[in-house]
Amino acid sequence: MSASDSVIPVPENKIFAYVVPGVKKDVSQSIRPCKATRDWMDETPSRYAYRCIPLTASNTMGWEILNPVDVEMSWTGVEGGDQLHIKASEPDPFSPRPHFGTGTVTWYIPFLFRTHSDYGLIVSGPSNHDKKHITPLDAFVRTDWVSFPFTVNWRITEPNKTIKFKAGEPICRVMPYPLALLNDTQMELRNLEDDPAFMARVQQWDQTRQQNYQKQREAEEKWMREGRKPDMKELWNSQYAKGQGSDISNSEHQNVFKCADIEDKRTR
Repeated sequence: MSASDSVIPVPENKIFAYVVPGVKKDVSQSIRPCKATRDWMDETPSRYAYRCIPLTASNTMGWEILNPVDVEMSWTGVEGGDQLHIKASEPDPFSPRPHFGTGTVTWYIPFLFRTHSDYGLIVSGPSNHDKKHITPLDAFVRTDWVSFPFTVNWRITEPNKTIKFKAGEPICRVMPYPLALLNDTQMELRNLEDDPAFMARVQQWDQTRQQNYQKQREAEEKWMREGRKPDMKELWNSQYAKGQGSDISNSEHQNVFKCADIEDKRTR
């Protein structure tokens, strides 16, 4: 029997996250379903940022890999010798380190992912997180066949700045993506007027939205005159949040996604 004959097939609705052999620490808490909340969104007035449903939905899509330890880092810049200075609060085999140069910080991760033969994994920065002086590098990995772990990489964008990552802070998001979707999808340029029924929906949507905006402006002016603290919950009437218009699609309307908790199938 060849090695390929003995490989356990991955079901279409599963992702296998193998723990890399030789890992001695417990990594069961190193990955989790993406969370909906963000610190900067909590701090917006009346937490109004969560009223942007597409933004909040993106927050919840996929699973996050977490940074293992508190760490500080800085970069001298290419002209300054291209040196990365990384100081972790304690030793950890999966703390960030230099690898690729040019200000790139690399995390080796304790997982080797496998997906169904029709899917790969999008590996991106954690959705809608703020981080000064550094940006995540996105990738698409053929986890349908690749037999080695990938790395997570961020690129420092400004030299001589101290950047901090806390233990438990997400460093990337992984999300399955159909291999054939982009190749098999054709984008067409069309005139909206050629679809009168849909154009009528667009016009009605825009009219309702403008009416809501006007009500908000009038309420804000009234609150200012009365010395009241703005409360957008009194006015929020989002068609998108309520799924009005979703009868066009065959899919059930969702404001957020709930990715499954990690199921530990390891033998003891």
